[in-house]
Amino acid sequence: MRKSLFFRVALVTALALCLIGQVFASGGGQKQGAAASGDLPVIRVAVMPWLLSLPAVEVAEQGWDKENGFKVDLSVYPMGGPLLEAMGANLWDLATIGPAAVFSVANTGLKIVGNISIASGGTGAFIRPDNPAAKIKGQVPGYPNVYGSAETIKGAKVLVPVGSLNHYNVLQWISIFGLKADDVQVVHMDNAPSFQAFKAGQGDITAFSPPLTYTALAEGWINGAGLPELNIQIYDCLYANPRVYNQKKDLMAKFVKQFYRACDYLAANPDVTAKKNFDWQNKNGLNATMENATDEVKVRPYMTSDMAKKETPGQSMKMLAEFYASIGRLEKDKLSNFNSDTMTRELIDMALK
Repeated sequence: MRKSLFFRVALVTALALCLIGQVFASGGGQKQGAAASGDLPVIRVAVMPWLLSLPAVEVAEQGWDKENGFKVDLSVYPMGGPLLEAMGANLWDLATIGPAAVFSVANTGLKIVGNISIASGGTGAFIRPDNPAAKIKGQVPGYPNVYGSAETIKGAKVLVPVGSLNHYNVLQWISIFGLKADDVQVVHMDNAPSFQAFKAGQGDITAFSPPLTYTALAEGWINGAGLPELNIQIYDCLYANPRVYNQKKDLMAKFVKQFYRACDYLAANPDVTAKKNFDWQNKNGLNATMENATDEVKVRPYMTSDMAKKETPGQSMKMLAEFYASIGRLEKDKLSNFNSDTMTRELIDMALK
């Protein structure tokens, strides 16, 4: 059964008493509900129309769930905000999401149970070619490909989703010039609206992740600094809803095993992955090009099962939280919530032993 994302977001709003915002103009993502599958237990997985969610989609499309005694129920959300609101309404068990979840880990005990792909790959903080910052490059030692200076950036109006990886990108960029968050004016705006607003002449800086970074470059905008240019690596992660974690732990571990099976396959077959990325984004109204979908696969590689066995999930999220605490965006006492309970290897150890 397929239900529109509008239904899903409306349900979130009703249950969580929170205004979610406008979904894709084309009708949004899809809820790919469980078809008739006998008595198989269902794992509810929240995904987004981005590369990080492809392993979950692959598990469902290949039938690896039913093959291993469970059923995946995928729900597609346009951005991290609505997805996290849905957790508040207990609408999912596991989710693929980027660094925007850092505040939910700090405030709700959301569990990081696995790393997925390099979220920082292909990121960029953009300025227009006529911005004075675009005339200065490599001013700070160690950052030869970074544009700008303290004088050209201070006071800038920044259009980004507050608390997102793009927000973090901008703050890290300005920090190498000795600037702080209060030295720029941040206006909360989701990626698609910020792109259109910036194109219309509003703001001085905006920031994106693929595929919008490629669209921004096609507009002739200058990438002042992406996270790779700032020598920073951040992972997208797989998260577990703490409200159902204990009761569904065994089922989650079954999914995690197949999830990393999918990561291994996608990592080993980049051409196939690029086509799947292209199809997945366009299915959800993102109007991706094959070129951009291919480039994204190159700069945002997946973590394989062998890699996952060696790492503690969420280390980059902890680093992100420490940064936000240092600039007053997160209460410092919340950092203690990034611990072995919320950054847990338990599911990986169960799944990949």
